[in-house]
Amino acid sequence: SEARVRGYIGELASAQRVPKTFLPLEFDPGQDAQADWGEAQVLMDERPVTVQLFVIRLCYSRRTFAMAFPTQRQEAFFEGHVQAFSFFGGVPQRISYDNLTTAVRPIFTGRTRQEQRAFTAFRSYYLFDSHFCNLNAGHEKGQVEHGVGYVRRNALVPVPAFDTYAALNTYLLDWCQREDARQVHGQAERIGAMWAAEQPHLRPLPTPAYRCCVTTSVTLTPYSQVVFETNRYSVPADRAVARLTLRAYPFQIEIRHDTVVLASHPRSYAREQDVLDPLHYLPLLVQRPGAFDHAK
Repeated sequence: SEARVRGYIGELASAQRVPKTFLPLEFDPGQDAQADWGEAQVLMDERPVTVQLFVIRLCYSRRTFAMAFPTQRQEAFFEGHVQAFSFFGGVPQRISYDNLTTAVRPIFTGRTRQEQRAFTAFRSYYLFDSHFCNLNAGHEKGQVEHGVGYVRRNALVPVPAFDTYAALNTYLLDWCQREDARQVHGQAERIGAMWAAEQPHLRPLPTPAYRCCVTTSVTLTPYSQVVFETNRYSVPADRAVARLTLRAYPFQIEIRHDTVVLASHPRSYAREQDVLDPLHYLPLLVQRPGAFDHAK
C-alpha cells in the first residue's frame, strides 16, 4: 500500500540523515551582542494585551536587557537600544540581528544587506557594527533566541498585571538587574561579575542620547488640534500656529514650534482618537462661556 511504502521511505531517510552539528563559540569581552524581538502576554489596565518584547544580550557576560513596547516600529527599535546601552554602561562593538525591516531593506542573497538610512545614522552615532544572520538561520544568534523565551517564561509567567507600560518596564528593568546574581551553565562566574569585567571593554556612551522619534510637519485644524496617524492631539488655543512640528516617540507625542514645546501627550496606537488636554481650551471657554456645557 502507499502508506507502507511511505513508511519505509521515511525509515530509510531517517537512517541516512546526518544530524546537524555546530561549532562551540566563545566571545571576547565587549565585542558582541545579539538583539531580537518577541511577543508576550500581560494584563494592561485589566485587559489582556500582547506586548512586543525587545531583548538584547551581551555575548560574553550574558547580561540581558528587556523592554516592552506596543509596537516594533523603528522608533521603538532605537529606544530599546538606547535604554539597553544605558543599562550596560556602554556600547558593544558589534550587534547581530535577524533581517528586520526596521534595519534593512529587502534581502538579497548571502549576507549582502542594504541598511535603512535611519538605522545607518543610528549606528554611526553609537559607533557599533551590525551583523545580519542568513535567512532561516536563527541559530546564528542563538543566545538571544533563547533569551527571548527565557525572559517570557521567567519574568512574565504567570501573566502579570500592570496599569501602564512604564510600570511594566520598571518591573522588567528590576528583573534584569536581579538576574546579575544568576550563574549561567558553563560560565566561570555569575552574570554580574562577568559584566563587571566586560563593561570597561564597551564603547563609551555619547551624550546626549540619540533622539528616538519620527519627526513630521503638521497643520493645525480649526479645533486647535494636529493629526498624526489618524489621531487628533490638542494644542494650547492661545499659542496656536498654523504649521507645527510633531515628534512621535514610542510612548509620547511632542508638538513644537521652532524650539518651543507647545504640547506633550501620551501616544495613542488606536485610530481616530481625540487625545485632549482640557487646559488647552481654557482661553476659548473664557471667551465663550456659553460653550462650556457641550465642550468635549
